[in-house]
Amino acid sequence: MWVAPRTPSLRLGITVVVALAIGGIVLRLSGVEVALLVLSGTLLLAVETLNTAIEMLCDFVQPQRDPTIGKVKDVAAGATAVTEIGAAIMFGVLLWPHVHAALHH
Repeated sequence: MWVAPRTPSLRLGITVVVALAIGGIVLRLSGVEVALLVLSGTLLLAVETLNTAIEMLCDFVQPQRDPTIGKVKDVAAGATAVTEIGAAIMFGVLLWPHVHAALHH
């Protein structure tokens, strides 16, 4: 994957997805719960990759600062933010009961 070594957020994202899978196993989550954590993490990575591609294309098409290109980049970044919010909610919903139970035993 060409973009991963060049994009720190993607490298971090890959690390987070692996950590989520390992954490899910350690917390004894069900297979479906671990799969949902990994799926939401990889969805976030996919959206981040598409955002990077859109930004690179915008920079190629219009190297100078342009308000319209700026709006396109903002919308693409917004898609990443929306996905991050959804993933955070899913992580919370899936992990909270297990973390809560582990802390109160």
